[in-house]
Amino acid sequence: MLNDWHTAIGTLSGVILIAIIAPYVRSIVKGPTRPNPVSWGGWMALAGIATAAQFSAGASWTLLVPVMTTLSTAVVFVLSLRSGYAGFTKVDGAAAVLGAAAIGSWMLTSEPLWALVLVVIADLFVSVPTIVKTYERPLSEPALLWFFYFLGVILAIAASTKFDVYNLLYPVYAVLVSGAIWLLALQGRWKRI
Repeated sequence: MLNDWHTAIGTLSGVILIAIIAPYVRSIVKGPTRPNPVSWGGWMALAGIATAAQFSAGASWTLLVPVMTTLSTAVVFVLSLRSGYAGFTKVDGAAAVLGAAAIGSWMLTSEPLWALVLVVIADLFVSVPTIVKTYERPLSEPALLWFFYFLGVILAIAASTKFDVYNLLYPVYAVLVSGAIWLLALQGRWKRI
């Protein structure tokens, strides 16, 4: 029911998480945003795994985070192949190898908790190229869009009806990483003032 506050906040979270994709895509096509294909490809695969693991553990509203992340990262990954960050650094290579190793490790276990832990570890590895890129070139990521992703994940956590490691591990981690990228991108705007 819509009068249930969990439903209202969860719905708002889902709307924010899916709505930010259009301005991000526009920023890639017309603006300065240059997504890193290693990060976005890894995030797409890992969000899909997190979705399956969280769903199999009986998720609540926090399932919106990996579902919406899977959809939006798939779109950005495809665009990053054409319009993304063109360099492939040692950091990118190490992140891709470590991320793939963590994904492979996940495939060896059927336990949802181990899957989520390995997803978070792999996600951290594939996030490093975007974190480094945003630190070095803060204007290459739109700060406001990262803030809205950060906000959407916080709302999903607030809407949760199940407060256990299965439902909170990935979203809490997503808050930390998206918050870091948001602050790094914001730092570049502060330096210009």
